[in-house]
Amino acid sequence: MVIEQYLPLILAAIISVTYYYSNKYNIKHKEWNKRIVSFSAGVSITYVLLELFPTFTEGALILNRLLFLAIPIGFIVHHVIEKEIYKHNRNNDLIKMLSLEEQIFSFCYHIIIGIVLVTFVKADILSGVLFLIPMVSYTFLSNLPTEKHNSRIKAILLSSSTILGVLIGVLMNNVVPIWIDFMLVGVVTGVLLYTIIRHHIPFGAKGKLGYFTLSFVMYSLVIVASWYV
Repeated sequence: MVIEQYLPLILAAIISVTYYYSNKYNIKHKEWNKRIVSFSAGVSITYVLLELFPTFTEGALILNRLLFLAIPIGFIVHHVIEKEIYKHNRNNDLIKMLSLEEQIFSFCYHIIIGIVLVTFVKADILSGVLFLIPMVSYTFLSNLPTEKHNSRIKAILLSSSTILGVLIGVLMNNVVPIWIDFMLVGVVTGVLLYTIIRHHIPFGAKGKLGYFTLSFVMYSLVIVASWYV
C-alpha cells in the first residue's frame, strides 16, 4: 500500500519538527510545566507497560529469548554514559558535557526510533501511530533541559535523525534478519524506560497527580481499544 510506504516518513517528520521546536522553548520554570510533564510521563509509561513490553515479549519468545538482553542493554548504556559524565566533570564542564552527551545520544537514539517506526508501520499502521505519540512526548521532554542551538544548521541536522532512521529502515527492509528489528525494539524500550523513570516522572511532591492519572486512563483506553480493532 502507498500509505505504508510514506506513513513512516510522515510520522518521522512530526517527531523531527517536535525535536526542532522543543529546543526553542524553556518551560522549566513555568507553572503549566508540571501539567505537561505529568501528562506526558503518564502517556509514556502506559505505552511502555501496555504495548511496547508485550509486543517485544511476544517477538522475543518466538524468535530467541536472548533478545530480552536488549532491554537491559538499552537501560544500562544510557545510565552508564550519564553516570560517567557526572563522575568526571564538574560545574560548567558538567553542563557542557551533559548537553553534548544528550545531543549525541539523542541523535543516535532517534535514528533507532526511525528504524523501529518502519518496523511497526510495516506490521500494523495502528501500531505505528500508537508508537508515535509517546515518541513525540519523549522527544519534547528530553530536549527541553538542553541549551538552545545557536546554529540553525546544527538544529536541523539533529532534528533530521528520525527521518534518517526511517530511510535506513526502508533500505534495511527485507534485507536484515527480523531478530535485528526486535533487538532494536528492545533497545528503544530500555532507553525509554530509563528516561521515563529517571527524568520524566516527577519526583516526590513535584508534578500533577491528576494529569498523570488522566493520561494513564486515556491512553490505556486507546491501547486497549486498539487490541480489538
